[in-house]
Amino acid sequence: MATLYELTGSYYKLLELSEDTDPTLFNDTMDSITDAIEDKAVGYAKVDKELDKDERALKDEASRLSARAKSISNNRKILKQNLQEAMETTGKTKIKTNEFTIYIQNNAPSVRIPDESKIPAYLTKTVMAPDKTRIKKLLKEGKDVPGAELSTSSSLRIR
Repeated sequence: MATLYELTGSYYKLLELSEDTDPTLFNDTMDSITDAIEDKAVGYAKVDKELDKDERALKDEASRLSARAKSISNNRKILKQNLQEAMETTGKTKIKTNEFTIYIQNNAPSVRIPDESKIPAYLTKTVMAPDKTRIKKLLKEGKDVPGAELSTSSSLRIR
């Protein structure tokens, strides 16, 4: 059986030869190509449904694993906080064994900002981005927005 690519090529070739071909032969050949393309389309739709099912299952599994990893990360954080608190309470800054060396170390300085409103403007970043929702509304109302235009695309749907 021919591939969709080959069938499409045959379709275009037949269209080019339409003027030089017997109308009955042309219509019969065109119908057979169209039927073959429809059969391929059904096959593609079945494969798409299977891939969709696989994609959803993998995304669900990824979400489950991500949630599990987050839970383990939280447990590690709590475990380390509890150990650090116990060491600080007992005055131990270092525990050395054959298996591990466990110690409390000061981190590098970091910036805390309790009140953003007190930061001078020259020390802040402003991100400029087009407001696409507002631009779309204005264009739909027929207003001119320099540098923007409405465009319509298409996509395949399978039900």
